[in-house]
Amino acid sequence: MSPFNQKIVVICMLMVLAVQYVHGVHVNVVNSLGNLFRVHVNIVNSLEGNLDLTLHCKSKDDDLGVHLLHHGEGFSFSFRPAYIVATTLFFCSFEWSGQLHRFDIYVDGDVATSDCDYCNWNVFKSGPCRTPEPKSPTRTPICLPWNKSQRV
Repeated sequence: MSPFNQKIVVICMLMVLAVQYVHGVHVNVVNSLGNLFRVHVNIVNSLEGNLDLTLHCKSKDDDLGVHLLHHGEGFSFSFRPAYIVATTLFFCSFEWSGQLHRFDIYVDGDVATSDCDYCNWNVFKSGPCRTPEPKSPTRTPICLPWNKSQRV
């Protein structure tokens, strides 16, 4: 489900909750909303030459730590994007063989990086590629260049 559609669903559910609460029928779905609408990000080391990859992902609020991935290994995390105001950003640094690159792995509102519930990325020397979800009309991976700015 796209981030826009998720926002519409959340608004509709909140309206239903408000109506039910006003009529005295309290339904405890607020806790289940916390696990609904999560975005899952999976990053796999696909570097040519079977190189090890060190990655470090962060957002404004969360530092996910430094992780060493051997060739073929992955690192996963999930989060709830900010639905009312599209401001969620996760960025990562990728280091191997003395090279350091950065990439914004999830930018709310950017179709190339955030139009997914399960964002599956393969990291190559040329840059990261996102594999389309099974429900996507396109089957071609979306390959993007590394960031030009070197955000810390």
